[in-house]
Amino acid sequence: MKRLILFCAPAALLIAACGDSKKTSETETSSFSIDSARTEITATSARYGEYFGTGDSTSFTACYTSDGCIYPSGMPKICGRDGIAAFFNGGVKMGIKKIVLTTEELMGGKDGLSETGHYEMQGDGGASLDKGKYIVLWKQEDGKWKLFRDIWNSDAPPPATK
Repeated sequence: MKRLILFCAPAALLIAACGDSKKTSETETSSFSIDSARTEITATSARYGEYFGTGDSTSFTACYTSDGCIYPSGMPKICGRDGIAAFFNGGVKMGIKKIVLTTEELMGGKDGLSETGHYEMQGDGGASLDKGKYIVLWKQEDGKWKLFRDIWNSDAPPPATK
């Protein structure tokens, strides 16, 4: 009987400990909220688009992770904040005053999110310069959701070839 008690007591503690770790895991998972992430991403996207009007490349590139990359059409990918800042400055020189981003889908979890949507680039007086679609992969850095991979393309047809 003593042997049975000596065997059952540790087994009961082990089962209880496993149950507690499952609760911790569920708590960690439940602390992620797609709705909270969507709210943060929507706010970041609004600021991101407005930085063109002020020419604020520092704040614009801070929307990206330190190892973020962009994939502009007709060009090689550009990684890192210095390269992204140079691309941003080129856009400002071209007359982009604002980019309006509209999320269509957002999915994922605490380790990363994917977003699809459409954009409109605007110039002086809100004149439409381009419209298209995008995909962004987001990840958290320093406790904030930031753009990790960013690709977009225009809905405009390519120029006619001669």
